[in-house]
Formats: sequence, C-alpha cells, structure tokens
Amino acid sequence: MYMKRIILFMTFLPLILECQNSYNLNLLGTYDWNSTEGNDIWGWVDPADESEYALVGLVNGFSCVNVTNPSNPVEEFFISDLSSTWRDVKTWGNYAYVTTEANAGLLIVDLNDMTGNTYWNIFQFNNPTTGQSTSFTASHNLYIDENGICYIFGASSNNGSNPADGAIFLDVAANPTNPHYLGAWNDEYIHDGMVRGDTLYAGCIYTGNLYVIDVSDKNNPVTIGTHPTPNAFTHNAWVSDDGNYVFTTDETSDAYIGAYDISDVTNIQEVDRIQSNPGSNSIPHNTHVDGNFIVTSWYRDGTTVHDVSNPHNMVQVAYYDSYSGSGDGFDGCWGTYPFLPSGNIISSDINSNNNNNARLLVYERNFSGACFLEGNVTDGNTGANLVGASIEILNTFIPNSSSTTLNGNYSCGNADAGLFDVKYSMPGYISDTLSVNLINGQTVIQDAQLFTDPSIPILGCMDSLASNYNPNANISVEFGGEADNTFSTGGYFNGNQHLIFDAYNEFVIKSAVFYADDNNTVTFELRNSMGTVLDDTTYTLSQGQQQLELNFNVPIGIDFQLGISSGGSGLYRNNDGAVYPYNIGSIMNITGSSATSAPDYYYFYYNIEIEVPCVGIITQSYDCDGQGNCFDPGNGNGIYSSLNDCQINCIVESYDCDGQGNCFDPGNGSGLYLSLNDCQNNCILESYDCDGQGNCFDPGNGNGIYSSLNDCQNNCHLTGTYDLQNNKKVRFITDLLGQKTIYRSNNILIYQYEDGTVEKKVIIK
Repeated sequence: MYMKRIILFMTFLPLILECQNSYNLNLLGTYDWNSTEGNDIWGWVDPADESEYALVGLVNGFSCVNVTNPSNPVEEFFISDLSSTWRDVKTWGNYAYVTTEANAGLLIVDLNDMTGNTYWNIFQFNNPTTGQSTSFTASHNLYIDENGICYIFGASSNNGSNPADGAIFLDVAANPTNPHYLGAWNDEYIHDGMVRGDTLYAGCIYTGNLYVIDVSDKNNPVTIGTHPTPNAFTHNAWVSDDGNYVFTTDETSDAYIGAYDISDVTNIQEVDRIQSNPGSNSIPHNTHVDGNFIVTSWYRDGTTVHDVSNPHNMVQVAYYDSYSGSGDGFDGCWGTYPFLPSGNIISSDINSNNNNNARLLVYERNFSGACFLEGNVTDGNTGANLVGASIEILNTFIPNSSSTTLNGNYSCGNADAGLFDVKYSMPGYISDTLSVNLINGQTVIQDAQLFTDPSIPILGCMDSLASNYNPNANISVEFGGEADNTFSTGGYFNGNQHLIFDAYNEFVIKSAVFYADDNNTVTFELRNSMGTVLDDTTYTLSQGQQQLELNFNVPIGIDFQLGISSGGSGLYRNNDGAVYPYNIGSIMNITGSSATSAPDYYYFYYNIEIEVPCVGIITQSYDCDGQGNCFDPGNGNGIYSSLNDCQINCIVESYDCDGQGNCFDPGNGSGLYLSLNDCQNNCILESYDCDGQGNCFDPGNGNGIYSSLNDCQNNCHLTGTYDLQNNKKVRFITDLLGQKTIYRSNNILIYQYEDGTVEKKVIIK
C-alpha cells in the first residue's frame, strides 16, 4: 500500500527558486515560431548521416527542425495544415505520421525529402486481404510500435463514417504511404497510449483508468487489466523497459505521475505517486520512460526528470521550467522527447517565447541516479507505527518530502549526495531532526522515533480495556476546522465542492455546523480519494445556522473528501481567508479544498466535531484456578463478576475420607488429601480380622471379617484346644451357605484357615 509522496517546496526558498528555473538540465538552444502556438513533439534521426531532427506539431501545421547543432536549430521545412490545438507526431522508418483533431485525416510526410513537398493526407484505410476498411477525418493521438503497427487513438469523422474512438490498428510497415487496416478496439475512448510487443497500455481519460489490452489478435483485442489513476483523468501511459511497471499522467490540475506494478495484469497495484511542484496546481501532460528515468512535460512547470529505478520510490533529479507563469492552466510545455542518440532532450512549448508563441527547446543532461532514503517511524513510548508522519530532507535544491504509510514506513530521496538533515514530524508529537549521509544510486535506511507533546490535544480512546486504547490520548472529543463563517468574506454557493483531509487514525465525524440560504434537502457525503461514497446522510435544512449529526465512520487514509452529493445546495462557503492545514485532535488534518485555483476557499463544514469511540471493551470476570488463585479469562465468561467475589469463594481444593470409602471436600482447604485422586486411592472402608491369637487387625483392603474394631475384639479369642495347639490363623468364616460372615454365637460356622484346613464349629454361648 502507498501513502502520499510529493516534492514539497519549502517556504523559505521562494527567492532562490524564483531566479533558479532549472536544475541538472542545461538549455543548449531554442527555436521560436512567431505566429502560432505549439503542441506535441517527436524526434527522428536520418539513417544516412545521423542528423537529429525535432518533429513539432503547431496549431497551423507541422514543422521539421534540424537540431544536430543544438545551439543553432534550423527549420528544414513547414507544412501548413488546418488549424487545430491538437497535433501529434510519430515515425516509422523515414516517414512521419501526424494526427490532428481538425478534419485533415492522417498526414504522412516523407522525411527523405527535406523540402517538405512530399506528403499525403489519408482518410480511407483498407485491408486488401480481408476487404475490411475504416475511415476517419480526425483523431487525437497515435503510437507506432516496433512491428510497424500504427495505433490511432480517439478517432472521429465528419463524413458520416463511424470509426472506433478507442484504437484503430493500421499496418504502416506493409505500405508506409497507404497503411492497411487491421482491426480496432472500441470498448472505451482512448486519449493516448503506447504499445510494446502485443500489449497496449491505454489512457482512457474519461473513465479515469489505465487499460492493459492484449492486441496479439488485431481482429479480437482483449482487455486483460485495468486500474484507476490518482486523479481519475488518465492521459498517457508508458511501460518500463523490463515490462513490470507502467507510469501514467492525469491531465488535470494538481495531479500526479502514478507508478503501477503490472507483473500480474489481473491484479495491478499502485506503488507510488509524485508531483513536480505540489501546491502550484500545475498539470502533468506526457511522460516517457528512458531507462531508469522518466521524462515528463508539465504545463506551466516545464520539463522534469525522475529516477524510477525503484518505482516504489520515485525521486525528481532534474527540471527546466520554461514558462514564466505558474499554477493551473494549459500553457508552457506540451511535449518532450528523450530518445535522441546524442542524449539531448527536446521539448515543445505552447507559448513560452517572448511573443507568447511556440518554442522548441534543446536540453543537455546533467543528472545522475538519485539518492534514496527509506525507513520506519514509530511512537517512542509505545513502539506503535506512526501513520502520516512527515519526513523532509532539508536544504536541498529540489526539496523532497514523504509521509509514512499504514505500516509506518516512508521512502523519499534527493538528487544530490552528501550529508543532510532530515526532519521527522507529526501532529501531536515533538519533531526530531536527524543527519544522514546520502549516496547516489544507493538506498540509506534511517528509522526514527517521535514522542508525544503533552501540550497538544491528542484525540483517542482512553479506556485501557478497549482494543483501540491509545495511551497517548488526552481527549475523547474535539472540534476543529473553521469555528464559524465569520472569519472572512463569502456567500451562499450552489456549486459542488468539498474539503480534503487525511486521517491518521480511525474516528467518527459526529457533527458539523452548516449555514443554509433557504429550506432545501441536501445529502452530505464522506468519500475516498477516488470519489467513492463511504458514508452519507440526508437532511432537510431550514434557513440559517444549524448543527447536524453526521456520524461518518472514517478509516485511516489520505485525501478523503468531505462534501455534498450535488450542486444546488445553497450552503455558505468562504471565498477568502482559509489557512490550511486545519489539524483536529492530531488525527484529522484538513489539507485543502477541491477549489485548487482558489486555495484560500473554505467549504460548508464548520465547527466539525470528531471522536474516537472505544471499541472491543471486554467485561471483567474471574475464575478460580483450584489453587486458591483468581484470574480473568479475558473473554468476559468467568464465574465471578468481581475479584472480591472470587477471592471469597476461591479456597484451595482438599479432600477427606469419610471412613465409608467416600471422599469429600471439607470446604476449608484443610482436607487430608490435596487432590480427589489421592483421596480415592487411599479412602478404603475400615474392616478387621482376627489373627487367631485373640488379636484384631485391619487388612488394609476393606475385606476384613469385622466391620468395626469393637466387633472384632468381642469375638476374637481362642475358640478351642485345636486352635491353641495348632496355632493356626483364621482366613475367613462362612455360614452353611458359603457366604462370608463374622463371628456369631449360637450358629453353625465354617472356619477356613490359612493352611487350607476347614473346621465346622458350633458356638454356644
């Protein structure tokens, strides 16, 4: 799982950065057009003499510029065409292929003729083998793979035909000036894409998804994987050299470059995302993989280079900001091309020259592999991983920042090697700064511990019996955001905007204050970063101020949206004076709003109440262990509800024998035997035998003739001369029926002796 990673420009560097518009990219030369704006760019090398050319799309046509001498670019020719904001270029062999959203078809230019007089505009494409065909007059973009297959993206027509607006497959290798039609994929509109082998990586801009498509069978292409991109406006995609990762751009304000693990296309995973200039609201356009680097064009931010040798930790190593303005808007750099044999990078700008028209820029590389910094941040008291802690490498030319993920890990880096200070911070904790020696091309591991600041409110469960107990918490409920709408100017608003916040722990948004212009029914929503509704509630509002119960359950994460379901709410919002971030209880951090062009606007939710309910509380109960000790089984199912009850009743087991062969617990712990087993083994019924000499004894097995000592003594005496003379011992006595009995007078008894003899006696008394 990733956490938000961005390159953060520090507040103390504005003067330095204002005059330093580049780092590790050296401008070698430029070429300006004076009457047109620019669009996309591609490169071409003449195989005859290895001259390098920039092929540049312009609003009013197509230009070929020789950049072999980068300090003195020369336009070789220009082909005028229908006016269009969009014109994209690719090559196959010695031919350039140009698409446009003007209805000019596919422009094919023979680059063998540097006069620019040999070209064709093709509208109809046939397959001479199958008889299939297609026709289009306009298209948004194209790509040509290593097999000479041209992929036309976003096609349309004004002649009544209905071309696929996904991808049209044309074989330019078979006939470069009259490509053969092979088939199409038309599940979704494709804005841009690239192909390697038999796999198409497509930016489906209107679905906000990366699509991975198997195009091995041009008559039956099959989607094999999809994944949403960070800002849900997927513009382009480019695959890594090893084929295991894809990098995307979203063509919208304040968007990201995204990195994805596609080793299993059925389970694509986002592994990182990064911005060139967070907070500026600039728009990324096209990114290209060049070995261990990606080179990207950013409107109003210029050309950037990131080290992606570790796609889980992208690090910016170079940039050249060619446009004088900043922020949201479609100005500045349109495209870039990093594949010339010289190593030079060429970029095309829409309107960056002195008269606000098109410009070509040629850059020299001065960058190397990044220095990587990774580690883990924990609570110094509890050892728990900290989620959302900030890590910032200080005093760097391209300042870098990172946040810890759900497991407390972070990753960031720097363009330059050396000894740097790294600041670790998190709301509710005392910041710490550690030194680290960074090395180009290597990953340094540095862990950190942060300790809570007792002076700062920390929201959390304070019940030690709860499963979510937080020993650092000192409050259970907190209010935050703007307290009311009086802090600045504003008014009632019918648009659909929202607040954006991060959650460092699970909590509940209990309530908030709202101001309504009139009676109206409004649905309030909690959404994730992709806009999916996680929780909502609907109220019929009355005019004026009201506090509403929300009870939104918030999980741990970033870029949540707190807003409304649709426009027309008539809720109050402030249009000035908001100072982000608003931290509430050290677990909710409101970082901004969806109005990226108006960073000081504040929307709808005032005096936000949040709490962390204690969960998983188990009732105390106790059992006795049989040894006189009480314990809590931990499941609430103990016999005793209190420790006192248990201690009163928990007496160590002991047992006595009742003399009848039965064992019993006297209930006071003083029994002769400590276990029932010991008692049962020793508790044998008393019985007695006479030894024939007038003596009584207990044989110890319960089988004596007499049941009491008294009976034995009354009957155990010499009974005749025979007994006395022979001194024989009686074994047992039976009656005439053979049943054992005891001595009785006036009865006939049979005596059996131990020597085996038997004697019949009549005892008369």
